[in-house]
Amino acid sequence: MSLRFSCLSLATLAGSLLAAGTAAADAPRDHRTEVEPAPGYAPAPEGRVYRRRPGPRFMMPLKIDIGATGMSTDRGFAPGIAAAVGIHWASLSPTPTDTDVGIGVFGALMAAPMDPNTTNDQNGIAYGGAYLELGHTLSRNDWGRTWASARGEYLGSSVFGTSHTGFGVTGRLSAELYTSGVGIEPRGLFLGTYAIGVYAEAGLRDVGPGVNDFTATAGLTFRTPLVIAP
Repeated sequence: MSLRFSCLSLATLAGSLLAAGTAAADAPRDHRTEVEPAPGYAPAPEGRVYRRRPGPRFMMPLKIDIGATGMSTDRGFAPGIAAAVGIHWASLSPTPTDTDVGIGVFGALMAAPMDPNTTNDQNGIAYGGAYLELGHTLSRNDWGRTWASARGEYLGSSVFGTSHTGFGVTGRLSAELYTSGVGIEPRGLFLGTYAIGVYAEAGLRDVGPGVNDFTATAGLTFRTPLVIAP
């Protein structure tokens, strides 16, 4: 009797446990306690992820000059502003170079005093054209360098309302802080030099009648590298 009673008791206990497990599995679940992914969430893709480097997506290897200029005229001294921009080898080179070659455009605007002895009431002077420049470093280290350069120019001008075409030649000294390098990755290319500095130049320009050929300019100079980041 005791063995039969023991077997019946074990069978009853097993049946009770099975029924309790089935009821727990069928019970409704409270989804408010479950953590759900935020809207718009997507798992990170496998492999390396590239991010676009901040900054402009396209730049040319340029040298840019902005400065104050002036020249003497029959009416007195004419001050003004001058600017130039061109493509230069020293801006493209990924390693420091002692030689620079560049082509570009330039221009200037000036104003002379009014002349009370003439009926011409125009006192503005403007000129601009294209240049070819050759330069060589006077000194250089890992972060700074000085340049001596010569420039040949072809220009057109307007002096007190009269148009003129001529040539010019200038010499300049400049000093700049720079950093050079090259970077290639799937999202873009960086090649060349960033720089900022100062310059002074003097030259002879055939601007037109009534204006002295000698001009002087001083200001800031900048370099930008080649950047392609589509």
